[in-house]
Amino acid sequence: MKMIKRNIRNYSKITDVIEVPDLIRTQTKSYAAFLQEDVLPNKRKNRGLEAILRETFPIKNYDETINLEYIKYEIGKPRYGPDECRKLKLIYGKPLRVWLRLNKEEPVEEAVYLGEIPVMIGGGEFIINGTERVVVTQLHRSPGVDFVEDLHAEKRMHSCRIIPERGSWIEVEVGKKDVLTTRVDQSGKFPATCFLRAMSEKYSKDEDIIRLFYETETVSIKDSASIKKLKDRYLVGRLINPKTGEIILEAGRQITEDMVNVISDSNLKKIEVIKSMDAKNVGVVKKGEEIELSKLQGMVEEPPVIRLVNMMIMDAISERASDIHIEPVDSR
Repeated sequence: MKMIKRNIRNYSKITDVIEVPDLIRTQTKSYAAFLQEDVLPNKRKNRGLEAILRETFPIKNYDETINLEYIKYEIGKPRYGPDECRKLKLIYGKPLRVWLRLNKEEPVEEAVYLGEIPVMIGGGEFIINGTERVVVTQLHRSPGVDFVEDLHAEKRMHSCRIIPERGSWIEVEVGKKDVLTTRVDQSGKFPATCFLRAMSEKYSKDEDIIRLFYETETVSIKDSASIKKLKDRYLVGRLINPKTGEIILEAGRQITEDMVNVISDSNLKKIEVIKSMDAKNVGVVKKGEEIELSKLQGMVEEPPVIRLVNMMIMDAISERASDIHIEPVDSR
């Protein structure tokens, strides 16, 4: 299709300060850089379609005895022209074939047809099912962590949003009942501890999560005097009777006077407890894996939301979600 150049008459009184850039060239140049169609396979840069294929391959089987390796891709000639695609309600595209190598005892190389890749014509548009379509540019949120503080009924509510370079958005917020919850891509809310347990084995137990927010110490049980000092202290891990294997007390629970007598009869040698605990800030991991914000402040100098986000970014997410590239958050 031949583009006809027309003269534009300007009747405005104010002249242009700068020349209007060629906005169509931005689209065509970007798509050409994405395909790298005119570049030799061995000289293509690691960007666009080439980068996607390099990232996807090689593909290995479960025991890594066979793998599928990417070599190059080829873009053929279109079967129909632009005008024919408009009349026949077709997609104006070119066949995309990828050369792959199956590494086994006898390696095999061949071209695999993946489908038709749309062609951008002169005006920066595509022909999709006979209709011209264009790519609309949108604003992209910069990767990072955004913290928000809202005031609800004279109560400060904290929340944060983790925006990765690619992948799902993660939101962490504190509810009206001071429960720390997580949401992934506008999904339903679930406890933040459940998210930590799913991301890393480091936080699979209650005691692992308690150690994130409190300083702990191991108390040796030598006599009745040392046992009595455990009263009103809070356990870190589950307390199990070494004789019977019975669970005496769950993790995060307070040692009452009755429990002191049970511990005295169990012949336990040492117990890990929280080092220091304010009477108003009790650290208990509830059933259902809910952690209350007011009960996580004990010995933590930084706000629990920021501490939890740092734990997720530096320890849990970095192990499984390689697409998220975020620096730890400064609590100041």
